[in-house]
Amino acid sequence: MNSMTGYGLCEKRCDDFYIKVEMKSVNNRFLDINSRMPGALSYAEESVKSLVKSKVKRGKVDIFINFEYLDSSEVEIDIDYELLNKYIIISKELEEKFGVKSDLSFSKLMEDSNIFKPQKKEFDGDYIQEELLKVVDLASNDFVKSRSIEGEKIKDDFKIKLEEVKKLTDFIEKRAPLSLDENEKRLRTRVSEYLDSREIDEDRILTEIAIMLDKLSIDEEITRLKIHTQNFSDIIDQEGPIGRKLDFLIQEMNRESNTIGSKSNDIEITSAVVMLKSEIEKLREQAQNVE
Repeated sequence: MNSMTGYGLCEKRCDDFYIKVEMKSVNNRFLDINSRMPGALSYAEESVKSLVKSKVKRGKVDIFINFEYLDSSEVEIDIDYELLNKYIIISKELEEKFGVKSDLSFSKLMEDSNIFKPQKKEFDGDYIQEELLKVVDLASNDFVKSRSIEGEKIKDDFKIKLEEVKKLTDFIEKRAPLSLDENEKRLRTRVSEYLDSREIDEDRILTEIAIMLDKLSIDEEITRLKIHTQNFSDIIDQEGPIGRKLDFLIQEMNRESNTIGSKSNDIEITSAVVMLKSEIEKLREQAQNVE
């Protein structure tokens, strides 16, 4: 089981260039990969994302790639004049129409790797991409490992909360027959209050009471809740993405606990259901962190 938050880092110094890949991620419903790399390496962006997708299934992942030539004497600067001109035009328009003071400077423009692209005269794109993907692969492994370590901590927390859910469910299960007995006594008392005892059809009364008690029974809900809890416990020991499975189970656990609460008028069961829903909510919050 992996967390959706993680961090990975790898650096490599080749003969004439240096590569550094850093990866970070936070929770997200789907997989969202964003990469920031020098414009000179933009041709390799899809290959980088494809590699990361093969290792990560959920989360918002940011990839930061730094690339530098070690020998600047053989490096040329390729300038995208068309893009640079667009920056200048937009800056002037904003200043004229909205009074936004332009703060464009040469030093700031130099920071944009899409405009200024350092590149060697003899640029071996295939070789650089091959080395880049090696570094991305190692950074991804480090990243996945950090997610796995965090996932183990989440699993331990799940087990503590699941144990509390089981205790509360067991208490409700033991209390349920007593609650039904009390309901039956109350029903009989009310019937006696409203009907003349000489006109009571005992068989009819027993049938009506049985029907009403069946509607108040929470045996099925307890059984399903126990099954969902066990399934939850089994799933967190599985490999691979399990977050969506846990989301579904938590919805079902909530449904059963709500039904138990609505059916029961026993104060002790009602109190236990409140605590049960609180624990399930804690499970839901923690499950948001699982891949």
